[in-house]
Amino acid sequence: MKTNPIYRVYDAATRVMKVIAALMLVAIVVINIANVVARYVFSAPFTWAEEVMLHLMIIAIFVGVPAVTWDGTNIRMDILARLVQQRTRRILEGIADLVSLGVAGLLTYAAVPIVQQLIEFDQRSQAAEIPLAIPQGAIPLGLALTALALIARELSGKAKQHAAQPPQ
Repeated sequence: MKTNPIYRVYDAATRVMKVIAALMLVAIVVINIANVVARYVFSAPFTWAEEVMLHLMIIAIFVGVPAVTWDGTNIRMDILARLVQQRTRRILEGIADLVSLGVAGLLTYAAVPIVQQLIEFDQRSQAAEIPLAIPQGAIPLGLALTALALIARELSGKAKQHAAQPPQ
């Protein structure tokens, strides 16, 4: 399966997504520490820190969701799947993936016009003056990549392999 080109491409892409998300979380920690020092040592906190950390968190989440989806490590209610045979489990997981694909597609479709308006009106954050299209654009991008992850899992055979593993 790992020789499948879809598997190799999406697996490499999700490794990059994980690194980006991790770097953003590290940046949040660094900004937070620097802001605490600035506030309590120098009595001069960064006015933009909270806003930037929030935007970084939004981006990190929506960059990380496709990687979690690809790995099949997303949170799910799987008590029923643990009780059924492998074939039935595969069917249930397929239905769940189809529903997830539909939701990701619908939300992507709904979010893109909002991001386009943010770009058109050049909306910016209050403290840091960051174009709001950047963090908000991560939402439809992450959801679209999640939809692609769901499709790639099916086409590469990863979903079938995941369903074949015994429940833990």
